[in-house]
Amino acid sequence: MLVTGTRIVGRAFGDAYKQAAANSAAARAAAGNMKASADGDKMTQASGIAVDESAKILNLEDMNSAEELTKKYEHLFDANDPKKGGSFYLQSKIVRARERIEMHWAQEKLKAEQELAEQATPESNQPDNSSGKPQ
Repeated sequence: MLVTGTRIVGRAFGDAYKQAAANSAAARAAAGNMKASADGDKMTQASGIAVDESAKILNLEDMNSAEELTKKYEHLFDANDPKKGGSFYLQSKIVRARERIEMHWAQEKLKAEQELAEQATPESNQPDNSSGKPQ
């Protein structure tokens, strides 16, 4: 009886170890897919959601329209209200999708401002060699 019990417990531990190893491999693969899909976008990695996925969640046709974003967000948020029989999980996804698109807008605005600043900076930082003398 002791030998049989030991075998059963040993098999259970072996099966549990195999399952844990499989779960770990799946988690590593999923993390690798997230990293690959982010293409180096730190905001996507930080928020856990890509911009295009956010647009799909909110069913946006024009991602640059603040009016459409607000309209779709409010409709979907209210439709998924847990008090009305909706899903808190889906409501959370809707909030995260809106936040991610707003983060994208802020990032694009910052890039545009930096480009304007670079264009406005005069090229007078280079030495003036108009005297004709070699330096």
